[in-house]
Amino acid sequence: MKSAKSIALSLTLALGAGAAFAEGPVFVDPPFTSTLSRAEVRAQAIEARDAGLFALGDGQTLTGDNGTAVASQLTREQVRAEIAEARRTARGDIASMAAGA
Repeated sequence: MKSAKSIALSLTLALGAGAAFAEGPVFVDPPFTSTLSRAEVRAQAIEARDAGLFALGDGQTLTGDNGTAVASQLTREQVRAEIAEARRTARGDIASMAAGA
């Protein structure tokens, strides 16, 4: 009797897990077609970058007006000290660390 309940529970869980992953077809209406050429998009992106409309993210280098990389205002030792302090406090509150609190 106990094994029958165990088997029934296992089957129920297996079927429930399978249903959780079921997904219907995804339709995109209408399909996207660009009206601009690659060169036009590239020109717009360069124009927006030069106007300062892009936020810097991973893999991007902050450059000055003359195109050279902007130097950090902190020494390597200062950055390492900040990291050590953040690990020591380990509050997990990124906003307060960014604000200098």
